[in-house]
Amino acid sequence: MVCNQVEGLLEQGGIKLTAVASDPFGVSGWAMLQLIAQGETDATVLAHEARGALRKKEAQLKQALAGRLDPAYRVLLKQNLEQVALMRRQIGEINDTLALTMQEHTATLVRLTKIPGVDLAAAQELLAEIGPSAATFAAPEQFASWIGVCPGSQESAGVCYSRRSAKGNRYLRRLLCQIAWAAVHTKDTFFAALFARLKPRIEAKGAVWAVAHRIAKVIWLLLHEGIEYQEKGPAPANRRTLVRKFRRLMQEFARAGLDAKSLLQEAPATT
Repeated sequence: MVCNQVEGLLEQGGIKLTAVASDPFGVSGWAMLQLIAQGETDATVLAHEARGALRKKEAQLKQALAGRLDPAYRVLLKQNLEQVALMRRQIGEINDTLALTMQEHTATLVRLTKIPGVDLAAAQELLAEIGPSAATFAAPEQFASWIGVCPGSQESAGVCYSRRSAKGNRYLRRLLCQIAWAAVHTKDTFFAALFARLKPRIEAKGAVWAVAHRIAKVIWLLLHEGIEYQEKGPAPANRRTLVRKFRRLMQEFARAGLDAKSLLQEAPATT
């Protein structure tokens, strides 16, 4: 909300910072906003605050920063920046308190962070929401249903009208979705392979939702049973999967007008 307010204030002065900097509250954007609030109007001086990859967009930055805020809008911008600084300080204090409170559960946090996609912050949030042993939930299916990552099934006369997940804990649903997206981008992991296998059938959104559902069950097992996560890598393809893939390839060859059998006979033998 504050970000939208700041963007609106900048628009009043013809400043298009968010069109170039994806995060206006990042290191570069924050330094520029501070100068703008202080009354700086030189686009070259403002663009000089760019850091990292943003430096390569110096020409775009100068054009985006070629505006001027009226004194009244600068006051409002300064107040919004003070609110952001206050929230950052409060979040830091909460994180420090949370870290001290969870010191006795360090071993559990370490187990959770072994799951692909789960960093320390996510592990702390999971532990704060569901407890160190997930004792409230008798089964992983119950836990997944409570979060809301368990696909529904609205059918009538054999026709599926909706597989939308139930409502549940909105906060944890969002967290599990973020974890799932991070997990599917890891290399040589079970969850990345699961996503790749499901994506052609149910598209990326449905595939990552299925990964979130599986991760929820793994989290319950680690907490409830006190076991360690062991990454076994992508599951080997079974006979059924290989046959289905072979048939799909044969169909592609046929559509291209190629005889797969003759190609196999012409292929050089390998030792």
